[in-house]
Amino acid sequence: MPPVRIGTVDIPERIERSRYFAELPYLELSALFSGPLKAGLLAKWQEAAPAGALGLIAPWVLTQRKPPKSDRLWHHDATVGDFRDSAHGRSALVAFREAVAAVAASHAVFPSPALFAPSTANREQLKRFFGDVATEETVGAPRVWIPDGLWEPRSAVRFATEIGVTCAIDPLVYDPSSPAEVYEDLEATSLYFRVVGLGRSGPIRSEKLEDLAALVEHYESIDLTVAFASPARWPDARNFKKLLEGTAD
Repeated sequence: MPPVRIGTVDIPERIERSRYFAELPYLELSALFSGPLKAGLLAKWQEAAPAGALGLIAPWVLTQRKPPKSDRLWHHDATVGDFRDSAHGRSALVAFREAVAAVAASHAVFPSPALFAPSTANREQLKRFFGDVATEETVGAPRVWIPDGLWEPRSAVRFATEIGVTCAIDPLVYDPSSPAEVYEDLEATSLYFRVVGLGRSGPIRSEKLEDLAALVEHYESIDLTVAFASPARWPDARNFKKLLEGTAD
C-alpha cells in the first residue's frame, strides 16, 4: 500500500473516536475553526488521536472575513481574514500553534474564503501570509492551502509549491473539456486530495475510487493525504482504504 494518509473531514455522526482511529489513520478536524477549544476537549483529542493523525483547520480569523455561526468565536474585528496580517489573527495563531503541538498534528489546513480569485493581489497576499505570518515554524506543522474553486488546479498546485505549502485539490472534479489525466503530471513534493463529492448523495462509485487509487499509485513517491468530505465520507474513506490494500496485494 502506498504511504498515504486516508480519512474524512471531521468525524461522521455516531462514530466514536476510538472506532474511527482503529479504522482510519487520518482526520481533518475543524474543532478550532470557530473559536478556542477548551483544554478538556483538546486533551480528549490528544488522548484519542495517534501522533500525526490529525490535520487541524486554522482559526477562521486568519482566512475568513465573515464569522461562522457559533457561540464561541475567536476575538475579531474588521481587519481579520482573507489571509491578512491582523492583531486578532496573530493572537489566534499562538493558540492554534499550541493545539498543533499538543495533538502532534500532521497538517495545519487553511481554507480560502469563497470567491478568493487567483488575482495578482491575492497571490501577493498569500505569499506574504505564508511567508511572514503563518510560516511552518510559526504554525508548527506543514501547511495545506485549500484554494477557492476559481483557481485552476494545475496553476494552484504550481503556485502553492512556489510559496512552500501543500495544495488541496479534488481530483474527481475536472473540466469536461480537459482529460482527467491532467492530474497525473502535477509537479509537487506533496499533495492533499480533498474529495468533496459534488453532486453526489450516496457513496462514491467504485469506478471513481479506482481512478483515485490510480492517482495515488502515480504519486506514491511524494507525501500524500486523501481526506473525504463527501456526503458518504465514512464508507467512502473505508472503501478506498480497502481498495488500496487490495491493490497492494
